[in-house]
Amino acid sequence: MARSDSYEELINSSLDKIESWIENNYTDKEIAEKLGVAYSTYRKYKSNSVALKDIIATVKDKKNQEVERALFKNCIGYKYKEEIAMKVKEEVIAADGKTILTKEHVEVKEVERYSPPNLLAEKYWLNNREKVKWQEDPNRVANDKRLTKLKEKEINNKLE
Repeated sequence: MARSDSYEELINSSLDKIESWIENNYTDKEIAEKLGVAYSTYRKYKSNSVALKDIIATVKDKKNQEVERALFKNCIGYKYKEEIAMKVKEEVIAADGKTILTKEHVEVKEVERYSPPNLLAEKYWLNNREKVKWQEDPNRVANDKRLTKLKEKEINNKLE
């Protein structure tokens, strides 16, 4: 078996591992190193292997969908749970019956918080989803073109 065939077989037999590594944000160099192949060899098979291309596209699509959901949550606001440490004081009567002792201990409690809508996230979402309707200055390009033409005319008039 030729050496390139063994590399191809190695990569094809490791597709599940490669998918996991991509999900965990490993770079191509790190993946090649984990496989024990040269970076250039991995890149070569990455560009030629349909199965490897499909896995990479699938993982990237999942990641993009996660980011899109997170961006949308930031646009509309959301509730989340957070664990916080709270110092609790407890008053206890000593054995003599007269002295009051204060004991402190730390308890971890789960509290629900609210993250309000984020204006920048909303702006980004709308500018990218409905460009024509939500762009900042819909006439800017047309105005810039007009200004450029006027300046060109001025320059041409000065040269004449």
